[in-house]
Amino acid sequence: SAGGSGSVTLPLDGTYSRAQLRTLAEPWSRIWALAYGERVLYMGYVVGRTYKRESNNLTVQLTDLWALLDRRGAWDHSAPDVSKWRRTVSGSLAAQASAAIRRGRDVGPPLPAMGLPLTIPTFGGTSVTRTYYGYNVEMVGEVLSNLMDEGLDIAFEPRFIGNGDTDWLMEAGPNWGSGRVHELMVTAPHTPVTAFSEVADGARLTNNARRIGEGSEEDMTIRSNRNTASPYPLLDRTTAVKQVNDPSQLSAQVNNDLKLYANPTFQWDFTTHLDEGIRIGDTVRLHFDGDPWIADGWHERRVVKLSGAITPFVTVGLQPTGGG
Repeated sequence: SAGGSGSVTLPLDGTYSRAQLRTLAEPWSRIWALAYGERVLYMGYVVGRTYKRESNNLTVQLTDLWALLDRRGAWDHSAPDVSKWRRTVSGSLAAQASAAIRRGRDVGPPLPAMGLPLTIPTFGGTSVTRTYYGYNVEMVGEVLSNLMDEGLDIAFEPRFIGNGDTDWLMEAGPNWGSGRVHELMVTAPHTPVTAFSEVADGARLTNNARRIGEGSEEDMTIRSNRNTASPYPLLDRTTAVKQVNDPSQLSAQVNNDLKLYANPTFQWDFTTHLDEGIRIGDTVRLHFDGDPWIADGWHERRVVKLSGAITPFVTVGLQPTGGG
């Protein structure tokens, strides 16, 4: 549930003419898909470029769909007065997210172009009702952020869709997953797992959470809760979400804060070959035997991040399946 950026360096070796290069590297006018074999590893909009004569290279900066959603309004772009526009949506948190993206992609005049190469499936789940008000002038990214604060996970996976074309596939839900489980022996000879690391971070630990919604002074909408079973000293967390005026939504966000930040964050990372086929949302079971730090036996984690360069290897980020 987060964006990513990167860069590509092209040698100016005559493969492309100057005119072709300028067209291919025009900011916000081109999307680059970076693939290894039959798998798209990254897809992003061109947002900048740097030419250095001495190196005879062109470096292109890329950023993925999340950056565009942060710049795309989540209202009806045909509305004559956005301050008076409102929309009530009923559906699961994932359906709420997809509705916000559709408003930013499908509802408005034809120019400037609103289209996105994004496939949005149908999402089920427990229904909630949200009303969105134009006077908040929320971007799609802000709507998604508020829904993620209630426990929603979202990913946009780049992929080939035939004939060399690509798009992003939206995947969302509370702890959604592909159902794929990968079992890897970390301490065995010839293991496919390298560069394993564990990082524990207690900076975001919280046992008394408060969300501040719409309004000001004595008219503010505020909800709070505390985790009385927490073994840690009192650690307050206050988050302002001024565009939220639904008390139940604030309560859900507060409870998710208490769940999400109840314990230190334990991030596991390792590097493996792309042939393992690991994707975001998969489950990985790692087996340790005789490691000086990790207990012997199987440890189950959920894949939350994939990163690296365009090589046969990928860095996999894991977190406990129950959150934290």
